[in-house]
Amino acid sequence: MTRFQVKPICAAIMLMTAYGAPALAQTTDSTSLDADAAQPAPAVVQVTGMRQALRSAEQIKRDSLQVVDAINADDIGKFPDRQVGDALQRVAGVQVGRDRGQTTSVSIRGLTDVATTIDGNEIFTAAKRRLSYEDLPVQSIGGLDVYKSATSNQFEGGIAGAVNIRLRSPFDSRGRTATAYVEDRINKTNGSGETKNKHNPGAGFLFSDRWQTGMGEMGALIDVTFKRDDFAYPVQWVDRPTNMFSVSPDGTATRIGNTPPFTAAPGDVLGQLPNIGGVYYDGKRKRESIHGAFGWKINPNLEASAQYLGMGYQGRNATNYILDIVTWAPRLTNVVLAPQGAHCSTPLGTICPILSANAAGAQFSPSAYDWDPYTATSTWGENERTNTHYLDLGLKYTNGPLTLNSRLGYTRSKFVNDTIIVDQQIPGASSSVFTYGDDGHGGYTSVTTPTSANPLRDPSQFVLRGLVQNWNEQAGSQFQWRSDAVYRLGGDSFFTTLLGGIRLSSRKASYHGAEGHSDFTGDVRPTPVGAFGDSFERLVPGIDRLGGPWYTPAADFLIDRADTVRNAYGAPSGRVPDDPTRLFEQRERSATLYLSGRWKTDLAGVSVEGEAGARVVRLNRKLRGQNRIGDVVSDVDLSTSETNVLPSVSAVVSWTDAWQSHLSAGKTITRPGFREMNPALSLVPPTVNAPGSGNAGNPYLEPTKSTNLDATLEYYFAKNGFAQVALFHRDIDGYLQNFTQDESIGGTTYRVTRPQNSGKGTLRGMEFTTQKFFDFLPGPWSNFGAQFNYTWTDADNQTKTSLGSDTFTTTRLIDVAKNSWNLALLYEGHGITGRLAATRRGDYVEQIAEAPFDRDRVVKATTFVDLSIGYELNRNLSLHFDGINLTNAKYESSLGPYQPRDIRYNSATYGLSLRYKL
Repeated sequence: MTRFQVKPICAAIMLMTAYGAPALAQTTDSTSLDADAAQPAPAVVQVTGMRQALRSAEQIKRDSLQVVDAINADDIGKFPDRQVGDALQRVAGVQVGRDRGQTTSVSIRGLTDVATTIDGNEIFTAAKRRLSYEDLPVQSIGGLDVYKSATSNQFEGGIAGAVNIRLRSPFDSRGRTATAYVEDRINKTNGSGETKNKHNPGAGFLFSDRWQTGMGEMGALIDVTFKRDDFAYPVQWVDRPTNMFSVSPDGTATRIGNTPPFTAAPGDVLGQLPNIGGVYYDGKRKRESIHGAFGWKINPNLEASAQYLGMGYQGRNATNYILDIVTWAPRLTNVVLAPQGAHCSTPLGTICPILSANAAGAQFSPSAYDWDPYTATSTWGENERTNTHYLDLGLKYTNGPLTLNSRLGYTRSKFVNDTIIVDQQIPGASSSVFTYGDDGHGGYTSVTTPTSANPLRDPSQFVLRGLVQNWNEQAGSQFQWRSDAVYRLGGDSFFTTLLGGIRLSSRKASYHGAEGHSDFTGDVRPTPVGAFGDSFERLVPGIDRLGGPWYTPAADFLIDRADTVRNAYGAPSGRVPDDPTRLFEQRERSATLYLSGRWKTDLAGVSVEGEAGARVVRLNRKLRGQNRIGDVVSDVDLSTSETNVLPSVSAVVSWTDAWQSHLSAGKTITRPGFREMNPALSLVPPTVNAPGSGNAGNPYLEPTKSTNLDATLEYYFAKNGFAQVALFHRDIDGYLQNFTQDESIGGTTYRVTRPQNSGKGTLRGMEFTTQKFFDFLPGPWSNFGAQFNYTWTDADNQTKTSLGSDTFTTTRLIDVAKNSWNLALLYEGHGITGRLAATRRGDYVEQIAEAPFDRDRVVKATTFVDLSIGYELNRNLSLHFDGINLTNAKYESSLGPYQPRDIRYNSATYGLSLRYKL
């Protein structure tokens, strides 16, 4: 086995606990190991209330040989969480990412490389390696286990850790159980005063029963859920500058270009003005799920199970842009520069940010439509859907010391997206903009034309620009079979249990699609209303700081009457023909063997038990696609294989009945996602004076590898609750990072973003966690409790200086917050349950060295506050009020003083639900 070099941050606890053993040692009877040790999911504990749910999760944590935090079904139900990703944010060391009003990503201790399993089996959505957490409702969940260290019997695939989802089983309950809920929620949109609140209904039903027959005990469960969400998500963005200006003392400025070196006119200073715009996302989402489970205890030695989970999503979304490309204006007036400071020092010289300016409309060619600033609105009408089916068949056999557990799983998931994009321009517009206001972000003071004081709200001021069509279909499927064996040796030997198993998997991911561009020909462009009628235009509520509502093409028109739009642009009806250069297919076959031994001993009167073993994974991959860099297109047809040996060792030191420690070391890997390896290039065309953009994968990516060390010291209170300090260290190699570079494609410049492996990195830190009901207090105060966890991380990484470069520079590790914490105040008594929860994620670097000044883009710390209160009307019915994001927390990013980037407004949500439980 590989010898691990113990790092000081974890060695501290290891040495402390080793030398402290005589002082803490007491002779105690250790809890026996879980009889089904081959299964990574701990045994389900019957829970009936908040205290018991916390206690059962605490017991899972205490009994596990790994560093794990758990949350159980009743505990989840006390939070205002609809989907699994929302519930995960309640776990120590877990942070979530939100986009368009829903939780879309999960990170453990700052790292997003998280393996996702359902009852130990890999689960995913479409062509991704991970589950879309927003697709799975909490009603189907019996519990969530967040593993921060790994043992050899666990599915590999996450250097950050793993999330195992325990689906509900009919044998979780003692007998017949039925639950149901109906709810309505209202989203209060921030940043857009014109947005109207809309109702978002949801409902769910679950029935479970178990019964004795002449052929053994059987149980069945079914649950269904439905929810609809009318959402709005305003975003004001500030893009990087594309030109520099020579700024005179009188507040006028002249554009001097975008190619260094930059030289100001005599007596002037250099200034940079970024582009300012916004996006108003809105639409309707529907999600449905059905989950069925069957269990059969054939006899005391043999048990069979079957589970099916189906998840469906339909989205009808509008991405409504507003653009005001002021950086190409030839002259500016009323220019206000930021004061001199470090923010003016750039690799290209002393260039200060411009805080506000006026840009008069200027025609730059004989065409009636070629004006700077380029002022336009645009709509992406997106119609998309996802269907995911997961089936699992299991058989478990126990005979004396031997337990065999075999599971066969099948997953099929498909995502389809059809998008129609139409741009429309206001020729001759003049703009007054600011990049830095009272709250540190930009906006519009005014947009005018010679014939309109507010052309953004006047459809007659617009002319139609280009049409873009885009569609893609992504699919994933997998057969997986695993068989695990546990043999208990008995006696007083050092090794108590032998564990071994195999796993076979065949996985396929595919992508195909196409993109087409069309535009009007000739010297005259029609107005949107003239070409399509009044119903083509929509006045979206807009963003307050950008002047409120604006007219833009209606997404419903683009989706429902797509052929009308295509034909008007001279394009044929129907989708753009399939583009063979965007075809991508990847097949992976893996075989896994693991072997480990559990052991137990006494050291100076202290009980120590643990597990040591290794997991060996052989993977064969075939990948086909086309790679395009600039105008060079090459076929990609790769057949590769790799073998990874992943040793691990863990131990639990039971100092006393109340004190214990978890110690672990191991190696983990994360394979790059299928989308990250897809070489197909997707392009968004440029406007008349703004560059295009593109995204592509990299078929030559390598797995990210990590060597992990963890150590904890835990104290468990007599009746309920615990306190824990944990230290962790990760040595990471090949972390994925995105790089953007300009590429000339067909004579046009595009900003193309591609991923590549970085160098070596390190993540280290500590966690403190505690939870306790205050049962030691008198009277009603004993009904209160609290949960608190705090995570501190420090991370760095060797980042390549450019795509394909062999030169590295040491930077912060992207997306890792140095400080994060969760605090929940609890109450349970007199028929009332309540939680007031605050979740804070500290600031973190989102992008390293953003062009053109090589400054890191940093996301500001945010705190979300949620409230959930329930009241039992009787023993079967309860009424619940939920409030989400009560503090109106929003996403804000910047490059430093006077250089803001995005501000994204998260909605506040309020809901009422009626819940029934038999």
